[in-house]
Amino acid sequence: MYLESLSALNFRNLRSIDSKLVPGVNIFYGNNGSGKTNLLEAIFVLCLGRSHRSAAEAVLIHRGSEYYRLEGQVYIDDRSLALAVAYQRGMRKKVTVDKVQVKLSELYSRFAVVAAGPEDSNILSGAPSMRRSFLDVYLSQYSSSYLSQLMSYQKVLNQKNAALKRRMDATPFNELLVQSGAAIMQDRLDYLANLGKLATGYYQAVSGGGEFELEYRPSVKLPAGLSGYDDIAAVFANTLGEYEEREKVMEASLVGVHRDDVAFSINGLPARSHGSQGEWRTAAVALKLAVYHLIRERRSIRPVLLLDEIFAELDSDRSEALTAAFEDFEQLFISTAAELPRFLSAGSRRYKMVDGAIVEIN
Repeated sequence: MYLESLSALNFRNLRSIDSKLVPGVNIFYGNNGSGKTNLLEAIFVLCLGRSHRSAAEAVLIHRGSEYYRLEGQVYIDDRSLALAVAYQRGMRKKVTVDKVQVKLSELYSRFAVVAAGPEDSNILSGAPSMRRSFLDVYLSQYSSSYLSQLMSYQKVLNQKNAALKRRMDATPFNELLVQSGAAIMQDRLDYLANLGKLATGYYQAVSGGGEFELEYRPSVKLPAGLSGYDDIAAVFANTLGEYEEREKVMEASLVGVHRDDVAFSINGLPARSHGSQGEWRTAAVALKLAVYHLIRERRSIRPVLLLDEIFAELDSDRSEALTAAFEDFEQLFISTAAELPRFLSAGSRRYKMVDGAIVEIN
């Protein structure tokens, strides 16, 4: 999969761009504020319909404008597709493929993109919601059934919370929460087990040593070794019963996959409280490497790669180790304020970003 072209109108500081793109390495140079990070974000939004920086839609619209529109030609499965994502203030987002409107959720099963950048440190150091967002975005690309269950769970959760706030009987919603929630927990258990194995190896390769581990921390306390759907569903149902009175008092759902977390450790210590900025950045890159390879193996597709200023804190050996780990990529976009090592820039297509405009260098 790769992008043949990208056009953006009123997206952040990208007032109007229209650029041809190529497979392989595309490097965007520019000073801070030039728009190079926004360009990578535009690609992510085009492919998946949402920002990898968890930005609200209104924030993505250029100041003083009422809408943004992204268009691009995507080459995938031996054909070229016209993809477009548009949003107007106060309206619903519109997504089309070859001018036919599709559901936003369809993008996750049809396209694939992995982004890595400075904000990824929040996966290690931020609130649990950051880790759930990371998990949901990439597991949804890995498994279309996961996204379907997640959407069902969120719908029922909203209904249950509304009932609790109105002091109505919310227990009828528990059975539906268990149906989708148990499937989500099972998918997260399996996915994180595979992700952890890969991420550990990549962390050691990029950092030159050190230990990195992750552990799924569901809000429903699952006994060790429990992984089957029926067993998970039974534990979840029992837990919901135990929390019933507390939820009535708090008027909110207190247990379920919406309160799950993932614990990371570096060299045997909790990453969130003991990790350094450099360790967080390296661990986050290792996670994205693992994500990329899991999607590629599961779906037989090579995701578009977006690397935003991730080489700034790496020496040449670690930069080379990182690039080698992204083997067999089809299209890679790199944003940087500094010249990259020769082994990265050789044979690449280079561009310069100036005030939200693209100037091709070669």
